Amino acid sequence: MSKSARLWRSPAALDRQFMQGLILLGLVAFGGFLLYDFGLWQVLLAGDKSYLSLVILALWVGASARWLILLHRLKRPEDAQWPTYARALNHGWLAADIALKLGLMGTIIGFIFMLAPLSELAGLDAASLQSLLAAMGDGMAIALYTTLTGLIVNVLLRLQYQLVADTLQALSEAADAEAP
Repeated sequence: MSKSARLWRSPAALDRQFMQGLILLGLVAFGGFLLYDFGLWQVLLAGDKSYLSLVILALWVGASARWLILLHRLKRPEDAQWPTYARALNHGWLAADIALKLGLMGTIIGFIFMLAPLSELAGLDAASLQSLLAAMGDGMAIALYTTLTGLIVNVLLRLQYQLVADTLQALSEAADAEAP
């Protein structure tokens, strides 16, 4: 009997996949706690005046909730509705891509915020250059924080949904092996 067929017949193996998902989520939650403990969440929220990082994080929360529901449903493969699982998996990949694209959009918005004060520069005195540099720093912070948030959320969602994809692949192979 192949490994995938054993996975299909073994509820313990499917429970293991679910537990791996919970471990991954626990590691992410621990990382989030460390960021909070070191005050980095406040730095992110203060530095991103476009609030795109919050949108990206909200997207991760929603996609992760859907991922957990999908992992939980995979514990009962006898009720397999492959098109539903495939659609949910595609939604996860889409969420990962949207997170990345929102991060890149934040980069462009940050550059616009960074370069906009140049058009208002009247003179080259020290006070106006100082305010120009402060405004440029705010724009650069938006660009970097949204890019970083988008990249991290993209990687996390891809890891999460790859776990589901691997489980679905194994279940599909097991179902094919058992077919007459």
